[in-house]
Amino acid sequence: MSEREETAALLGTARDELRQRLMPGLAGEDRYLAAMIANCMAIAARVLERGEETTEAERRALAGLYGSEIGELPLEALRRRLARDIRRGLFDGEPEVRLKQALEVRIRARLAIADPARLRAPGGETSGRGAIAP
Repeated sequence: MSEREETAALLGTARDELRQRLMPGLAGEDRYLAAMIANCMAIAARVLERGEETTEAERRALAGLYGSEIGELPLEALRRRLARDIRRGLFDGEPEVRLKQALEVRIRARLAIADPARLRAPGGETSGRGAIAP
């Protein structure tokens, strides 16, 4: 087990203890704060487990827009370039379809970490919490 996996597992254990042992004895605002902390712990664990995968998916999507010219540019630089190019109208018209596809990849990858229940489940089922349509 890698250090990232171990850390994610530790966060999961701490979160489970918080939810199962501490939260039942809390009420009102304290319970809400404990739930918020538990959700933050779950997000942090997913970042450790899937963060690199998410970054790679976004990089591949941007490579689909820009091709080999992106080289080894840092992801933040690519995001700034994309924002600038959108403002300049470089994706207006026909290229907009490719832009939307790239943005959808990023949104879905980020949702898989931040709120996986919002993604459509396999087989067309949804979580009931406003799933994102493909």
